[in-house]
Amino acid sequence: MAVPSSVLKGSVGFGGRNQAPDVRLVQAMLNAVPQSRGGAFPPLAVDGLCGLMTNGAIKHFQSMNQCYADGRIDVAAKTEATLLALLDQLGKLAAILGGAFVAVAAPGPTTPTAAGAGSPVRRKYIETARSLVPPSGLTAGSNVPTTEAGKPKPTGCGEFPGRVFTKLPVIPPGQPGAFKVHVQGAGNLYLTTPTTWWENLAQSVDKQYAPAKKCWVPFAGGNRPLPGDIYILSQYDKPGQFQHVGVIFDASGSEWSTCDGGQGNGWQSGIVKRQFQVDGVITGERGNKARLKGWVDLDNLYAVAQASFPPLS
Repeated sequence: MAVPSSVLKGSVGFGGRNQAPDVRLVQAMLNAVPQSRGGAFPPLAVDGLCGLMTNGAIKHFQSMNQCYADGRIDVAAKTEATLLALLDQLGKLAAILGGAFVAVAAPGPTTPTAAGAGSPVRRKYIETARSLVPPSGLTAGSNVPTTEAGKPKPTGCGEFPGRVFTKLPVIPPGQPGAFKVHVQGAGNLYLTTPTTWWENLAQSVDKQYAPAKKCWVPFAGGNRPLPGDIYILSQYDKPGQFQHVGVIFDASGSEWSTCDGGQGNGWQSGIVKRQFQVDGVITGERGNKARLKGWVDLDNLYAVAQASFPPLS
């Protein structure tokens, strides 16, 4: 592959700008370099936080590769060029950079900067979600799983959005470059985590990364989610209580089309039609009423996490 002149938007390390997406990318790249070639040891947490270990790993790489060992990687300077060239030589550069390389090397209407209903990540996410469910009806299921006490387990709606990300795919947990965010009360969550905490996950991303456009979008009356957004419903009579999470297919009229887990016997998946009112009241689970609380904007989440996606095809 052609090696880009730079993949960073700002300097990383001692005295650098240390923007979280840049730090995460540097951490992932240093983890991919063998120890014998100046790679990070022990491996760095790819958390976007530039502390003593990340600064030290940068300085160690510089000292092992004839770069000025000041503990900082400047944009398009020698250390970054050396790191990119080495990773390319090792055959690891494309896999690590993924969507980030596309954004730098081939700007245009098909890059992550193209947002909206037909953006590349939305098209891929919807295509993948459709491949996981029948054209109509639900996937095959079995009896509702129960706990040891014989009570029904919680439904599996939170599993579906992460399952779609798994199939896109994204870099999985445990590998350098996997997107991870710490959520108070839930611990570390990944894009592939089976969880109903998508609102909290998106809010944590907004807090940690301060993106130009927030990932969590509360319903405000006139706004609507776009295809691929991960929507949250709250209980009708208890708006503060969670009811359901799923994926938007079409929210353009009064009858919405969504793709959801946790259907049927509790563990089936399928495409669901929901009646929506302008005040946010919507058909919830099992035909009851619910309220639209908000959604995770897929374009904005991708803008933060794009380095964790292999190139979209």
